[in-house]
Amino acid sequence: MKKVILLATTWTPTYWNVSQEAPYPKKRYKELSDWEELSKNCPLPGLGIYIKQKDRNMKFSYLLIKGMRYDSVSEQPYFEFAPIHESSTESRELTSKLPNENRTLFSSIQSDTLINILKNIGESPPEEWKNLIELKETIISWQDYIGKYFLEIESKNLSNEEFEDRIFNLLKALGFDVIQKGYTIPGAYADGVFSLDIYATVYDCKNTSNFFPNEADKRAIDKYLQDEKRIRKEKKIYSAFIAKSFGEISRGDVFYFNVNSFIYLLYKKIQIGSRFTLDPIKKILEDKIILTNDIIDKEWRI
Repeated sequence: MKKVILLATTWTPTYWNVSQEAPYPKKRYKELSDWEELSKNCPLPGLGIYIKQKDRNMKFSYLLIKGMRYDSVSEQPYFEFAPIHESSTESRELTSKLPNENRTLFSSIQSDTLINILKNIGESPPEEWKNLIELKETIISWQDYIGKYFLEIESKNLSNEEFEDRIFNLLKALGFDVIQKGYTIPGAYADGVFSLDIYATVYDCKNTSNFFPNEADKRAIDKYLQDEKRIRKEKKIYSAFIAKSFGEISRGDVFYFNVNSFIYLLYKKIQIGSRFTLDPIKKILEDKIILTNDIIDKEWRI
């Protein structure tokens, strides 16, 4: 079932009448739970709603959502849109019929649910807008290119050992030279090391969401890094946590790799084919860039 982006503003009462990019300061793109899927399937149908008390009598607008991005540091989301047509109904009448989870600054809603709401308030969406919903029926998401074995790293409750095994195989599938350690050998070792030319990254797997390292985690990864520096030939050696997702993180000496980004990079490898190279990883490591899907899109162009 296809979705529609709902955007609300407390800005000027004609905000949705002009093509522009809508920023949402002090918000994070992750507040839209299906961001990754939606952002890769633009253009999308959208609605622009007014939510200031004095502006709630303003009519909402039908929008074309042309693109979605976020700042790699602050994670602030941006929505690029173009107006299609102004409705004949006030914003407050629409918002009063929306589910509670859609009475926020930005959200997504199933298209059939929204169309029923529009019908109940006497709205007849313009054909151009309805065609966007029909267009989405033929879209294949990037996840469809990836096998179940790797997609389950994010979605399935795996044991810690199985999580480590699948991360190891994912890194190999991407083309890194990988050595697995962790539970496979006795003693205190990192879960593995992946390398490329003179670059190596010592990694520790965290089979959890919203992981945030405590002091013990930081001491452990630092020890693993120092141990590997004494025995490896690479000139540039880094350390990283790999988890399903992380809490608040920032640029620093330790990298934080989301499983989703590595899976998305595998999709890029499939799309690019024989021209694919891991070389942009060198720049990401040296410049201490947080690996996101947006960064992958910029560095690995199809």
